[in-house]
Amino acid sequence: MSRELPYFKFFSSEWLNGDITLEDYELQGVFINLCAYYWHKEGLVELVQSGKKLRTERVNELIQIGLVKENEGNLTIDFLDEQLSEFSVRKKQLSDAGKKGAARKKKLAESKPPLSQNLTTLKQLEKEKEKEKDKSKIISIEVRKTAFKKSLSKHKENNEAKTLNDFFSYWTEHGDSDKKMRFEKQTSFSIGRRLGTWKTNEKNYGFKSNIKDNRATTTKAGRQDFE
Repeated sequence: MSRELPYFKFFSSEWLNGDITLEDYELQGVFINLCAYYWHKEGLVELVQSGKKLRTERVNELIQIGLVKENEGNLTIDFLDEQLSEFSVRKKQLSDAGKKGAARKKKLAESKPPLSQNLTTLKQLEKEKEKEKDKSKIISIEVRKTAFKKSLSKHKENNEAKTLNDFFSYWTEHGDSDKKMRFEKQTSFSIGRRLGTWKTNEKNYGFKSNIKDNRATTTKAGRQDFE
């Protein structure tokens, strides 16, 4: 007890107004020392033992005036017993709360999967995310062809359908295992500028006659003529 609660409550008003102050200073000193010893021993003090410890026989005087009680050789100090009882109750409450808290933590820990499992799950989630990213990056070539054709359709007013079809077939060409079409492999690609160059080559070199038409390998959405 002395280690867990190394002090007891001392109310100065009760001391000054109590019967102890009617006694001489020596007896007052015996009483306060007896209180300290009583607290240290957690209320288990014998009369004979106290006399030896304090080296005085005046403890009997404290019993006579009622400040200390004696029963079968054991001493009792009421106000300290009250404090010891309060502390014991408080100690039990704290102990019970601690046990409940420990039980909750244990239950929570048991409900959580092992760290290794968390790491495995995290790796799986990362792999799934990477797969989703790859899927989002590799949009169907046919879909991208349709988008390219839509952009090319904006130039129908100033270009012949044959020119647009050849241009489309050439730049959307790809092998069976290719993930990109020809125009996607370019560092930069502007349909307007490329189309202008295409028309110039058609005019100057007859470039259109050498173009390999790959429309036979495209879907219906990708081979619609620009008419």
